[in-house]
Amino acid sequence: MTQHLPTTAHSVNRRRFVATASTAALGAVALPSALAAFAPRTLPQAAADVDVITHIPIGAPVAPPLSADYVGVTFGNAATKPARVRFIANGTQSEWHHLAPSSHCPDTHPVGLSTDLLLIPDGCSSVEVAHDDPSTQPSAVAINGRVRSLTGVPNSTTRFLSIPVVTRSGWGAQTPAGGNTWRRSFRRPQMITVHHSATALWSSPAATVRAIYRYHATTLGWGDVGYHLLIDPAGTIYAGRDTGNDQSPVFRQPPSGNGTAELVTAGHAYALNGGNIGICLLGDFSTSRPSRAAQTSLIRVLAALCAALGFDPTATVNYTEPDTGARYRVPIIAQHRDLNDTSCPGAGATAAFAALRSTVAARMSAVTAGLDAGLNEESGIDQITLAE
Repeated sequence: MTQHLPTTAHSVNRRRFVATASTAALGAVALPSALAAFAPRTLPQAAADVDVITHIPIGAPVAPPLSADYVGVTFGNAATKPARVRFIANGTQSEWHHLAPSSHCPDTHPVGLSTDLLLIPDGCSSVEVAHDDPSTQPSAVAINGRVRSLTGVPNSTTRFLSIPVVTRSGWGAQTPAGGNTWRRSFRRPQMITVHHSATALWSSPAATVRAIYRYHATTLGWGDVGYHLLIDPAGTIYAGRDTGNDQSPVFRQPPSGNGTAELVTAGHAYALNGGNIGICLLGDFSTSRPSRAAQTSLIRVLAALCAALGFDPTATVNYTEPDTGARYRVPIIAQHRDLNDTSCPGAGATAAFAALRSTVAARMSAVTAGLDAGLNEESGIDQITLAE
């Protein structure tokens, strides 16, 4: 019998993780309110990728590394208590910001071994990281999202279901020093999950994508980023998890509509990753709405995916986890909070989700009927009422 997602652990190694604070999508978390006015730090562009990941001490304030854009905390043993981070920026000390251990990871990695990333504010002269349980072996890292010049990179964009997408080489993905240790596996697509990164962006959206990638791939040891696609506030779409073909995001080969699409397994919704497409909106939508451009791109890509895969965007599905056989009744287009104990993709986005699914369906109908899909899409977006 198909069962709903459990509210308690359903196995030792594949349990849902109950966060001790508001948990964002794997990627990054929002700045505390005391730092909301601070912009990302203004630093010179690095000539090459140097010092992109730097360890910083726990328990004492230190000057942040010059090359650092974000800070995160990892644990040697699964943690249940949040880490705390505070800054001195432009002479003002922030409140403590709590970074909860995260359940957002590949199914092969234990939950609770990392927090999300936190943006280091402009003018920061001191960062202090604390944690109350030394038995978890906490370790703090600073991440740099910048990259050497990408001028002349071939094939920086590709057409994904007729939609332009920045390729991995186009945004500067680089194989981790230890190699790409995350062996690719491919599953039948069953559903789509929407996330937000829950942070202010760094100097460019691509730099934020690179910072998330470096944290997932190298610091957390996955070997790659956990999302399939990422969308910035300008509506630009970035390819995520490596499929082995830079010109074919998400799938081994572009889906042909005959039911044989093969989806590369990523790591964005613990214990429900197989057959689940993860799309991350870059930005914090805990209260505010995604930009019109981001919503437009999200609707376009959701409609294109649903059309190519034969999904009804307003329906639910009996999702079957490919490796364990566990079955759950979930929306075909889900929010991350539908699957794990998390606030992702934020209350602002949640308020619009029923309307978003309907708008995706309307766009699909308009395309099928040969109508002006762009006009239909814009009208649908106007009906989405997110919290400002």
